[in-house]
Amino acid sequence: MIASITYNQPMKAISIPVLAMLIVAGCADPEPTERRAPGGQAAGERLGASEASPTARPVTIGEGGARFAACQGRGRVGGLRGDELPVRDAPFEGARQVGALTDDTEVFVCTRSLDQQWLGVVVGQFPASSAVPQGAAAPPVDDTGPAAAPAVECGVTRPVRTKQPYSGPCLSGWVENTFVASVAN
Repeated sequence: MIASITYNQPMKAISIPVLAMLIVAGCADPEPTERRAPGGQAAGERLGASEASPTARPVTIGEGGARFAACQGRGRVGGLRGDELPVRDAPFEGARQVGALTDDTEVFVCTRSLDQQWLGVVVGQFPASSAVPQGAAAPPVDDTGPAAAPAVECGVTRPVRTKQPYSGPCLSGWVENTFVASVAN
């Protein structure tokens, strides 16, 4: 005995539009970027400064391979709607803030989150005390050169053998992609 399956045409006609609406609704941005402040308006209230983020994720360097610089891109912070751009220990608004950046701060872009909304960065210089990790002292600035190069070598302009978490002396963390523009190397 063979069981037969009947196909209901009216159900097919209803299910395709409903499926299409669900897909489109899932792609919509519930909170447009123009109305958000960097890091979300209440991001600082989610975790206390002393609490570790349960989703902490270090910035990965060396993703381009052993023949390329550890961090292959550079960017400049801009378009802030507040005074500072929070640097977080994971690519999420609720992650713990480990520092902050101001407009025109240059960063090395080392990696991106899977959804491309967050950049894993290393701060190559400390333009203001707000860019220093909490609890750390700002390194001395060497202003003897023509461009006032940073006094601390972050170690991300040279190749590394393998993909690895950044463990150098400079501030590293995650910032929202919206507020960082790519700059030429």
